[in-house]
Amino acid sequence: MKKRPGGILAVFQYLDHLTDAMKKANVRGDFDGHEVFSPTSYHEIEEAGDFGSSPVKWFTFVGAMTGTILGFGLCLYMDYDWGLVVGGKTPGVPSLPAYVVIGFELTILLGGIATIIGMLVMCKLPNPTQRILDERFTDDRFGIFVPNATLDGEQAKILKACGADEIRLIEA
Repeated sequence: MKKRPGGILAVFQYLDHLTDAMKKANVRGDFDGHEVFSPTSYHEIEEAGDFGSSPVKWFTFVGAMTGTILGFGLCLYMDYDWGLVVGGKTPGVPSLPAYVVIGFELTILLGGIATIIGMLVMCKLPNPTQRILDERFTDDRFGIFVPNATLDGEQAKILKACGADEIRLIEA
């Protein structure tokens, strides 16, 4: 596991101050590799970070399509293997409208399971080796960690100007 390098950690009380700092960090080259911490998900952070589209949707799509194919395939297999003659119907003739329910249910089930797996994989969870930089990020504060930066550097001045409550040095 790659160890996090040393740098500075800026703690913000307000979401607006954090997003202003993120927007300034995105246009500068000396903020490369910065990490943003938040107690919960905010759309403002996604917009300010300009992270792009989430790859988790492809996990959901593949899981859902697998569920649809398996649902219809299961019904078709059972209809051909254990044909039930009802009302003089020819055995082996599929009744597709009856299969829609099973196909739909497996689509939802496997799509949901694949989404959870995709979120865990893309977020690299669980990660027991990751150290917690500040416990307040799980409660009510926001933060930005800038690797390989110093307290007297330009990055610290920009973060302080954006409204950081505190900036401290994090050792490697």
